[in-house]
Amino acid sequence: MNCRADIDLILPCYNPPSGWEQKVIRKFKEIQSLFNPVNFHLLIVSDGSKRGYEPEVVAALKNGIPGVQVIDYRPNRGKGYALREAVRHCQSEYIIYTDYDFPYTDSSFRQVINTLLNGADIVVAIRDRNYQKNLPPFRRFLSESSHICNAVFLRLKIHDTQGGLKGFNRSGKRIFLSTKVNSFLFDTEFIYKAQRKKMNIQAVQSRIRDGLTVSDMGFKVLKREMVNFFSILLSNDLTQF
Repeated sequence: MNCRADIDLILPCYNPPSGWEQKVIRKFKEIQSLFNPVNFHLLIVSDGSKRGYEPEVVAALKNGIPGVQVIDYRPNRGKGYALREAVRHCQSEYIIYTDYDFPYTDSSFRQVINTLLNGADIVVAIRDRNYQKNLPPFRRFLSESSHICNAVFLRLKIHDTQGGLKGFNRSGKRIFLSTKVNSFLFDTEFIYKAQRKKMNIQAVQSRIRDGLTVSDMGFKVLKREMVNFFSILLSNDLTQF
């Protein structure tokens, strides 16, 4: 990669396990080296975490990654809210968000960066079939159902909107900050609004790193996200962004 650019990298990180900060420091330095001369600025958002952000942890992050921003607030509001809060702090031309355990392969990350720097407003990492096969049965059913709903009801060109790796420029940032959903379906709302505004949305094939596990999802979450889906479907509020 030989393109100079500034990218704000956001990691939502709620109630992380012990030792997570050292893994983030190590992976962030690896990314800086792999994608030089791209200049990354790291933002970590706790989303009202009850653990994992003790003073010594925050100090280690700031010593290991000069300039890192750790964003905290109370109470917990959900991943969508957390990312919007972090995006408001972003100053760079480009923004990428992913999960704190960096679940995607380096080649997937590279594709997102290249596509973004080549002019896309929004880049969406699409997960391969192996990802679906490795999901718990109920989670797989929900994932496949969401793809169908996205295609049939929202008429989205990109059906897999829930992947945890996306990037966007300042135009995409404006759309992202207009979203309202705080939890699981904030990604779907983002892509839905962006498509209706005829943004340049590009999908790239991606892979999850070997050895990662995906948690299951309960009926309480399903009920909440069904409400969120219909709120997206019925939304006509396009004048505010």
